[in-house]
Amino acid sequence: MGHGQQSFDKKYYRRFFDKYTKSEFDKYVNWAYGWIKFLDRYVDIKKGQGRTLLELGSSLGYFSRVFKDRGFDVTGSDISNYIVKKAGSIQKDIKFIKLDIESKLNNSKKYDFIVAFEVLEHLKDPENALKNIKKMLNKNGVLIFSTPYPTKIALADPTHINVHKPSWWRSIGKKAGFIKMQFIYATFIPFLYRISKYLSIGFPFKSDIPYVNSTVFLIFKK
Repeated sequence: MGHGQQSFDKKYYRRFFDKYTKSEFDKYVNWAYGWIKFLDRYVDIKKGQGRTLLELGSSLGYFSRVFKDRGFDVTGSDISNYIVKKAGSIQKDIKFIKLDIESKLNNSKKYDFIVAFEVLEHLKDPENALKNIKKMLNKNGVLIFSTPYPTKIALADPTHINVHKPSWWRSIGKKAGFIKMQFIYATFIPFLYRISKYLSIGFPFKSDIPYVNSTVFLIFKK
């Protein structure tokens, strides 16, 4: 049993959301704001007008919300039909779809950007997912994703079945056909984002300190 099965998803998302209220959602939008603000230093995502973006593993779509507010034409997606319905009820101005990025694609639409934050480490076959993602990108399209560095904390999560160093991700990115690839370590101040989005602040290094949000951003260009 895993993601995509309603009984599992109800239990899994209970870790993050109690009643799926607007206040719960806004807290995570604050968190997402800091992550995207950090990425502004490395990739051109400040202005979204005339540009399309797909978020994979979007959950309630807090990253989608930030990109939507920047003017992107956003589609949120998740393998969980349960969370897709929850997201659509909270954000009626964003389209959310059920999508399994590891399976054969039925979606012929292409995007300028595809993003996936803390998603690929949950996949059984991330190499196949990367191949599918590349097919869904427009010419010169960009994939932006984050995934934990293999620290004790990251490896302790049983849903993290593919946690690897950046060199591994770059190697399978090359196999998938991506041309330009870079990675950036990032560590974020914990908890303060609950007060304000402006307190969601990241620094370009990795950390294994408990409760600190530490990840690796990877930017793959088609």
